[in-house]
Amino acid sequence: MKLAFVLILIAILVAAPHISGQGNDVVRYPFLVHGDLPGYPALAKTARITGTVQMRVIVDNGEVVGTETISGHPLLVTTTIDNIKSWKFDKTVRTTFATTFIYRLDGESERTKEPSNPTLELELPSLAKITAKPPYTQILY
Repeated sequence: MKLAFVLILIAILVAAPHISGQGNDVVRYPFLVHGDLPGYPALAKTARITGTVQMRVIVDNGEVVGTETISGHPLLVTTTIDNIKSWKFDKTVRTTFATTFIYRLDGESERTKEPSNPTLELELPSLAKITAKPPYTQILY
């Protein structure tokens, strides 16, 4: 009887963090104090390049001190790094975390040479979705 009780107690203690959503797999992102709005790179837009960029961000004393590319197209990575370097956190923050930028082209092509602003869905610093209209291309026959 005591053995069964001990086994049940051990099972509860082991499972509790997973049931409550707490445990080592929960990522806590630092609070972003400042960051420039991300944009769609003009050359990537013209070339109709879309995709996902995953980066590792290293923060020390609230400043981004480094980035490491996990994956992504080079034209999109460059713009992503430029945006991440504008991020500021509380001066006590010292951490490393992963972030994802998703670049998409969607909707009707722009019929003007004036670029429009992309649509942004931001959950910074963990996720940024940038959706722009594809550029207008005139087909000559």
